[in-house]
This record gives sequence, structure tokens and C-alpha cells, in this order.
Amino acid sequence: MDVDTAIRKRRTIGVFSDREVPPQEIAELIEAARWAPNHKHTEPWRFHVVAGEARAQLAAAIVDGGGEFSKDPRGKLLRSPQFIAVTQQAVLDDPVRDQEDYAAVCCAVQNMMLAATARGLATKWSTGALAENGAAKRWLGIGEQDRIVAYLYVGYPPEEMREMPAERRPADVVWRS
Repeated sequence: MDVDTAIRKRRTIGVFSDREVPPQEIAELIEAARWAPNHKHTEPWRFHVVAGEARAQLAAAIVDGGGEFSKDPRGKLLRSPQFIAVTQQAVLDDPVRDQEDYAAVCCAVQNMMLAATARGLATKWSTGALAENGAAKRWLGIGEQDRIVAYLYVGYPPEEMREMPAERRPADVVWRS
């Protein structure tokens, strides 16, 4: 699938079949992420693949660590056979670079989503309270100051969700010459 088609076909899908994505395909998604643009080649991303029983272990750590959630975090963390927590190492002494690095990690996540679409996989990028959770950060082994930029749920879509209609409003564009 070419990149223009992948961009137009990519959809956020939060329901997945139970079939696990082979580790080689997950590695290919991470490889696509590594090619995201990043100022000064900082490569600020880190990838934490969480699969199988580890999903429940992370959920238990989050629940045991307390915090306020609108929904039980176990439902989210168990929605796909595996997910990738994509994190950014914070740059505390340089807020401009920290913001540039955050943008680079977001680009890396988008690369992964497009690569997944090209392979017939479904993805859902999630943040919210789980991304700010200290217990989750500790379980993943990142610093309290670091960011969980995405819980990227990856899996095979259910049969009925393979093709979803695409509708977008026209872009607001201002041309100046």
C-alpha cells in the first residue's frame, strides 16, 4: 500500500480480534517509527511492547498505585493482544528541545500507525489519565518527569471493521504570497 492510501485508510479502531500480531511485525512498526523527523537527531523515543500477561500486570500496578479514572484501566489495557507504550525522555533544562522532542515522538507514533495500516492492522492511540500515571511510569521504568506519549494499541480488526468510510471536512488554508 502506498503512503497516500495508508493516510486515507488509517482509522482509529478500539476493538481488536484476539489474534496476536507477530513480534516481527511489531518490530517493523518500530523500525518505521525510528525514521520520524527529529531535530538534532535526538531520537527521543522509547518503545515498550506490552503483551500477554504483562498487560494485566501493568493494569494491576496502576490500580494498586491509586489515581482517579473515569473507567477501570484494565478495560483499556486489555483491549488488544498487545500495545506499545511510546515514551519520551524529558529534557528539563531546555524547554524548546523538550517540545521538539515531543513533536518528534508524535511523528514516530504516526509512522507506526501508517505502517500498521499498510499491513492491514488496526491501531488506537490513547493518552489521558493513564499517560500521566506515576505507577505506570514506574512499571515501565521511566522517570517521573518523562512522558508516556502514546499507548498505541495494535491488533487485527474484527472482520466487520476492515473497511470504514472516510469523511473529513476541508482543510482551512490561508495562502499568502
